[in-house]
Amino acid sequence: MAKRILPYRDYSEHDVVNLFALDVSDAALSSYSKELTDFVEAEDGVWSAGVVVSVYAGELPGDLPDTRAATVAATDKLQKYMTGANLSNAHVGFNAYPSNGMTVRAAGVGSRGLGITLRETLAFDENGEKLLYYKQKLDEAQAVLPGKTVPVLTKGLVLLTAGSAGTSIPGGATIGHDLVVGAEGTLVNDDPSSPSGEIIVGSVIAKSGTDKVLCKLSF
Repeated sequence: MAKRILPYRDYSEHDVVNLFALDVSDAALSSYSKELTDFVEAEDGVWSAGVVVSVYAGELPGDLPDTRAATVAATDKLQKYMTGANLSNAHVGFNAYPSNGMTVRAAGVGSRGLGITLRETLAFDENGEKLLYYKQKLDEAQAVLPGKTVPVLTKGLVLLTAGSAGTSIPGGATIGHDLVVGAEGTLVNDDPSSPSGEIIVGSVIAKSGTDKVLCKLSF
């Protein structure tokens, strides 16, 4: 798997939003199986770094954030990830999984992106072991656990992979072209013939062959 976002980055920490976690409402996190590849190290998807995201649940937390309607499904998934069991009907006490109820999802075509993720959100390593118990490996992978806040870059220079599926810019890019949000959190060349109203979020300023693109982003 090629990394979507490569090591070269130039940005100010003031342009990084550290407020949102990646939404996991649709993920199966209680156990690992070969058929389940979501949030697994060495696999690729919306949990990868280098994915354009938009705000999904932006309600500021109150005294009881887990009671918010948009976060109930995610809270249940995360609790199962921590315990490996469904405790919703068990008459026992347990420690709740600490999570961030303000979430983002991979942006769709034409949507208003918040920025691009700088870290992966991983639940399992390549062997199916829960990274919940291997914090050093999690840090070495430059990742965060499900439900934890993921840094989102809103402005700066980043080096992205391009040219195929599972990359930040699947359709390649041309120097000088503007970029808009594509499907599943990708970036695509702005098409002048497409309907107006698309939000330009960056431009291509340099490239290496067909697989590496240096982009100036501003969401």
